[in-house]
Amino acid sequence: MIIIYILNFITVLFNSIYIEKYLHIYQLRDYNFNRYLRYFLKIRGIYHVFCVISLIFSVIFKNLIFLSIVDIVFLIVSIIYHRRLIGSKKTPLKHTPKIKRLYVISILLLLLTTPLYFGATLSHMILLLLPMLSNLLNIYDKIKNKNYIKSAQLKLRLNKAKIIAITGSNGKTSVKNILYEFLRTKYKVLMTPKSFNTPLGISKFINESLIADFDYVILEYGARKIHDISKLCKLFGADYGIITLVAPQHLSTFKNIENIYNAKSELSKYLCHDICVFNLDNIYTYRMYQERTNKKLGISIFSKSDIYASEIKIVDYNTEFFMHFKDSKIKFRTRLLGRHNVTNILLASALAIHLGVDMSDIKKACETLPFVPHRLELIKTDINILDDSYNCSLLSAEESISVLSSLSNKKMIVTPGIIEAGKYEYEINYKLGRLCHASDIVVIIGRQNKDAIRDGLLSTGFPIQNLFYADTLALASKYYSMLNKGDNLLLLNDLPDDYQ
Repeated sequence: MIIIYILNFITVLFNSIYIEKYLHIYQLRDYNFNRYLRYFLKIRGIYHVFCVISLIFSVIFKNLIFLSIVDIVFLIVSIIYHRRLIGSKKTPLKHTPKIKRLYVISILLLLLTTPLYFGATLSHMILLLLPMLSNLLNIYDKIKNKNYIKSAQLKLRLNKAKIIAITGSNGKTSVKNILYEFLRTKYKVLMTPKSFNTPLGISKFINESLIADFDYVILEYGARKIHDISKLCKLFGADYGIITLVAPQHLSTFKNIENIYNAKSELSKYLCHDICVFNLDNIYTYRMYQERTNKKLGISIFSKSDIYASEIKIVDYNTEFFMHFKDSKIKFRTRLLGRHNVTNILLASALAIHLGVDMSDIKKACETLPFVPHRLELIKTDINILDDSYNCSLLSAEESISVLSSLSNKKMIVTPGIIEAGKYEYEINYKLGRLCHASDIVVIIGRQNKDAIRDGLLSTGFPIQNLFYADTLALASKYYSMLNKGDNLLLLNDLPDDYQ
């Protein structure tokens, strides 16, 4: 029995090291236990089925020799498994008070399993179910979060700043950054950093910012289900709005694109008496524009509208186009690449012009627009790296690949595909594979969408000898030596840590 207790203690010791990894994954899944559990069942399911079977055997068979063998085998398997679970942290664990509380409680629970003869296998199950402890803390967290959000609401009400809300399946952050550059030529403007687009993220930004005397505050409104946008509107308000597009994003929670449409249109419905800008090139936002009866602006890169673009082309790694507004036709040039960035510029320009910014100031600001990190960001080294690794949908991937296609010299695409597409994941990544045939070399990262991308790519007649595989983005770098000076590399999407 002493041997069992020693093995239990060793297992608990190792598991205490792994706690942080599970909590990190839980945090990456937005503290949503259902999303967290779905991840483990889909991505890491076999190991945890093994955990359950081992626990059942340990409870039924009380032979000490048998238990010792099970515990030793289990310990070895666990060490191998968790080595794979430890990956590079592109988004590090944030040691919030909630995470710290969960960590302390987890350690105490693991220690309680040490005296049990089946404690070794039980401790592994505790690791998986750690986030369930957060449900016990939900009442405390809800009260704390409610007060935190109320503090942000009060701060907004006490200041004169008008709220500009931006939503859409893609392009929110890019449009926000572009609009900020245009508006600040005339006004004092504040915007949320990075992709802060949830109630707590926006509240954190507001509570930690000095917003007195600002004219405008630009907020991103994100959603994973219906009513998320209306909730944000009610919490923080919206005086003006921009809706970028509707695309099949987060289908694992939205279920279908019609639900995404309903969610994004909540901003338009909230803005009963204020202006809303729509992308008329997207069938769903065009529909919203048609349904809205007053105070609306539409933009397009394909047809005439309130503001539209023509003669779009890439020249020397810059995008040139003509912007049409009323009777004027003005030539624009920007470092931002691709037609989708022209769309983003038009969306921001439409609202900026409505708010009184002069067209000459917009044109000047457009020439020096900074790249948004990891959103088709051009990084010039010996090769030209198009870093579009932040996030992508099929629509944005099509635009990024279109930019790549317009460039001279050899081309390589490195991609893990598109995740969180629910039951449509294979279909969407199959289509992505077909798009990738525009490249000379394709490297598929990971196993999540490997088959779908490969099948779509090879269906176009793409030469199989030019298709390669890598487990991670870091390992894919060994293939970059196939490119020569002046060649082009597109990093198309990247998986979060919990998919590595």
